Amino acid sequence: MEVRSIDPAELDLSLGRLRQVPEQSVQSMMSSLRGKGQLSPLVAAKQGDALVLVDGFVRQRAALRLGLLPVFVAVVELSGAQMKAQMYLRNRERGLMLVEECRLVRELHDTHGLNQVQIGDLLERHKTWVCRRLSLQRSLSPGLLDDMSLGLLGGGVLRRLALLPARNQDELVAVARREQLGPKDTSELVDLWRRATDPEARRYLIDHPLDALRRARGETEEVCDPRLTDSARGLLRALAAVSVASLRLEQSVQRGLGEMPREAIELIVTQQSKADERCRRAFRELGRWIQSQGGS
Repeated sequence: MEVRSIDPAELDLSLGRLRQVPEQSVQSMMSSLRGKGQLSPLVAAKQGDALVLVDGFVRQRAALRLGLLPVFVAVVELSGAQMKAQMYLRNRERGLMLVEECRLVRELHDTHGLNQVQIGDLLERHKTWVCRRLSLQRSLSPGLLDDMSLGLLGGGVLRRLALLPARNQDELVAVARREQLGPKDTSELVDLWRRATDPEARRYLIDHPLDALRRARGETEEVCDPRLTDSARGLLRALAAVSVASLRLEQSVQRGLGEMPREAIELIVTQQSKADERCRRAFRELGRWIQSQGGS
């Protein structure tokens, strides 16, 4: 292995399609390079006349932005499959994102023709680890798997999305981006979608995801209109709570209640009758008050 001083712009970045380079990481590396300089060399493999970058994509981009010339690069001899394996092995301590691992395993399988055992040996992982990633990449929408921003959603979201048809995966990810949802909110939205069997409920999730998430969590928006009295604000909170409870009730029934003895069913019928009567009585009172105020 030799170490060279090279212009970072001259490196072949073709393997960058397998990696995520978050902007936050680039900014942090720029700060480190300004204060401490380059602490470790980038790693590149010779491929004909080119030097293919294997490790150091964040450092390379940060150096380019800073105009840092040249950079130190460790040049190694590697085959095509070994280059991709080194991308994983050299980042094993930090860990790659799940979507990066899926892309890497797919390339080793589809491009290099390696089987699961061979990939496991190359990456120093068990074949079941390889199998899970191959299964996940086959279940994800092709467009999503190649989307370089998908890694920001996190592994939990990817696993949930993989349970849906491809077109629904694309639709929900588009909603998450539109509303700038984080991984936690996106995971909850996917879970709500899977539980919702009614087309209208699913359309509501697409059109009003933030409101749907808030209602599913039992959260209510505090109304701070100065025209409202304390009693009126309490009334609005109560109406919001009824709305959330109704949504939860509907979802519970749609998910199924399972087999129950007759006594349990009779208890549910009794409680339904009481709740129905109380709600009807409360809404009648509210309706009479609204009419007395000239409302419709």
